[in-house]
Amino acid sequence: MAQSASPPTRRVVEVMELLASAGKPLTASEVATALSLARATVTAVLTELAAAGWVRRDGERRFRPGPALAALSPAESELPEAAVRAELRALAVAAGCGVTLSRIERATLTVVAKEYAPDARVVPGLAVGQSIPLAYPAGAAVMPWRAAAERATWSKTAPGEAAALLEFVRANGCAVFRPDSDDAGVVDVLADLLGALGAELLQPDLRARVLRQLARLTARPYRDTEFTGDDPLPVSYLSAPVFAGGAAPYELQLGPLRPAVGRAERMVYVEAITAGAKAMSVVLGR
Repeated sequence: MAQSASPPTRRVVEVMELLASAGKPLTASEVATALSLARATVTAVLTELAAAGWVRRDGERRFRPGPALAALSPAESELPEAAVRAELRALAVAAGCGVTLSRIERATLTVVAKEYAPDARVVPGLAVGQSIPLAYPAGAAVMPWRAAAERATWSKTAPGEAAALLEFVRANGCAVFRPDSDDAGVVDVLADLLGALGAELLQPDLRARVLRQLARLTARPYRDTEFTGDDPLPVSYLSAPVFAGGAAPYELQLGPLRPAVGRAERMVYVEAITAGAKAMSVVLGR
C-alpha cells in the first residue's frame, strides 16, 4: 500500500506554492491564515526556507520567493536582478502602477520580475515564476521581432486579428489593451474585490479561474483609429519589447487598469513604457 505524503513536507510545498502565487510578499501571519496552519508551524517552515535561500525576508518581516529558486531556471539566473528591479521600480513610480517583466519563449510566457509603485493599486495577476501558454494576445509586443515561423504559429491562435495588433506595435513601439466598454465597470469592481480580499487567500483553483476571467476581460487590443481619439478610454495594460543579444526575448508590461484615461495621459503611459523598455534593454544587453 502506498504511503501518504509526509505532512511536514506537504506544509513546505504549500508555503512555497502560496508565496510563488501571491504576487506580493506575505507575513508569517498571512501565510498561516491562508493555509489554516498554526503561526508557530509557519514561522518554523519559513525560517528553514530562508536559511536555505528558498525564501527571502524583507525589513518588514514579509516573505517572498528567494534567490535559490533561480538555480532551477538557468535563463533567469543570468538576469542582473538588482539592476532589473531598479529599472522596474523606476518605471512603476513614474507610471504610478504595477510593472511586470516576462520572458517570451516559443510556447510560453513566464513572469520573471514585478514591482509596484508605493501606494499603487495592486492588480491581481500572474506571480513571479508562473507561466501561461503563448497565444494571442500574450507576447504581442515582441512578435514583430521574432522569427517568421514563430510569428506565424502565434498568429494562428487569432486568425484575422493578429495582423492589426502587430501593425499597432510596429507603429507605436508597444501594444495597448482595454476591456470592452460593457466590461470596464465589471473589471474595475472585480480587481478591487480581489485586492480587498487578498487574491493569495483564495483557494488555488478559484484564484486561477478568477484571474483567467480577469485576463480575458481586459485583453482587447486597441487599433490606431480607436486609440488616438480625444475621448477618455479604458486602459487595462500596455506591453513593450525588451531587446537583448539582437533579439526580443522579454516583454515589459505596465498595468494601470483604469476605466477612463484621457488622450494626453494615454500618451504619457506610451512614452513611459517605451522609455522603460529601452532602459531595460540596456540593462539586459550588457
